[in-house]
Formats: sequence, C-alpha cells, structure tokens
Amino acid sequence: MTNRGPVVVIDDDRDDQELFLEVLTHFGLKDFIRQFEDCPSALHYLETTPERPFLILCDINLPGMNGLEFRKRLNKNDFLRMKSIPFVFLSTAAVQAQVQEAYELTVQGFFIKQNSMAAMQDVFKRLLDYWKDCVHPNSF
Repeated sequence: MTNRGPVVVIDDDRDDQELFLEVLTHFGLKDFIRQFEDCPSALHYLETTPERPFLILCDINLPGMNGLEFRKRLNKNDFLRMKSIPFVFLSTAAVQAQVQEAYELTVQGFFIKQNSMAAMQDVFKRLLDYWKDCVHPNSF
C-alpha cells in the first residue's frame, strides 16, 4: 500500500500489538512494520534509522515516557521534525485534556482503538489511504 517507508507502531499491550500486526499484514505491510513497546526505543530508532517512516501510530498511555512526552521530544528535535512523519495517536479511550494537548502538539489524528478486526481494518484503511494520497514533505 505504501512505497514511502515503514509504519512505526508504539504500543506496550501485546494484544494490541498482535492486532495491529494482523491488520497491517492484511494491507500487505508485514515487511514495513516497525513495532516498539516503549517510546525511548522508538525514539532511538527514529534518530538513527536511514529509513523514512511513512506513519507513526502511537498509544498515548505508555509507561515511562508516554505518547504526549514522546511527541514533545519529536517536536523539539530539529532532525526528526524535519522528517515530517505523520503522527497519529491510538488510544483505548479519549480524555478531553489529552486530546487537546495532543492537537496542541500538532498530531495529525487521535483515534480510539477498536475491539474488532473489521473495525480496526476500517480505521487503518482510512489512515493509510489518506496518508498515501496526501502530499507532504515525505511524499517526494
């Protein structure tokens, strides 16, 4: 579905990781998934990889550095900010204060994790199609 690079998934829940892997595999992206259980590991990958990630999907409630703190770190890092990687939160629930802060940190979306495979496939299809068709700095 994408020739633009891997999808970065950051989530500490094993069940969610497996679901996301299955959904992304459904779209032919099995070899384009970079999964991380925590933000520091994902940050290290983003700072050191020669790959140009297509999309970051991040849980908001993570131990240690949470998703909001992670996004702040990306925004403060000139090298990573210039990569212009689309950033979307996936969370079990939406708390108004977190959603507001997320958008203040210039995320491109905030979605609730769905309980069924079909519902998650629908969410991911819309996300992947949007960013595949969207022109942004990583499009070139």
